[in-house]
Amino acid sequence: MEKTGSYQSLLNSKLLKGLLSLAFKGYFVQTGWVNSYLNKESLNPNGEPIPWLTYSFLDFLDGRLNKNLMLFEYGAGNSTLFYAQHVKQVIAVEHDTNWFERIKNQMPENVEMRNISLEHDDYVNAILQEDQRYDMVIVDGRKRVACCKNAIERLNEGGVLVLDDSERTHYQPAIDYLVQQGFKHIPFSGIAIGAIHRKVTSLFYKENNCLGI
Repeated sequence: MEKTGSYQSLLNSKLLKGLLSLAFKGYFVQTGWVNSYLNKESLNPNGEPIPWLTYSFLDFLDGRLNKNLMLFEYGAGNSTLFYAQHVKQVIAVEHDTNWFERIKNQMPENVEMRNISLEHDDYVNAILQEDQRYDMVIVDGRKRVACCKNAIERLNEGGVLVLDDSERTHYQPAIDYLVQQGFKHIPFSGIAIGAIHRKVTSLFYKENNCLGI
């Protein structure tokens, strides 16, 4: 029996044929994975920007966002462009000045971009600087455990929090804390945009939430 995942297994013609077919048809093409992998950018099959999350979560999110929602995002990029198309307003904080300067002029009018340093917890506390409540907070940047703890202080009643890459063991304290605060947890696992390993995007919510769960 051949060892699964070994390079030797690629000599199996049936397996090789199946792997090659993924680059031309099927799930990898339908989701835009091939497009994203080749371009090193999170894109759908039409080349449009999407969040760098698991496909299972993006499938769940489809049709649930609306133009009444206020969204805060730790970490900016193609995800910001995507959310801006589907919600009322996006506030996005980004610590990398070079990346911020590169993408800021691509953003539509309903996006407010903020370039905030990681020093002195300015980045972590960015969501607390104004008395604004949000329906959805995306934690996909730096210092995610601390960001999660601050984020729930600014959630609307019915607001939800999304933590990406939650399979990483050093984010477990964030999961534990949110569950202790009464949030229900759904881990959306599977393949992510342009990735080849199992990833997890976690959703935290309570009853009567904005996503209708």
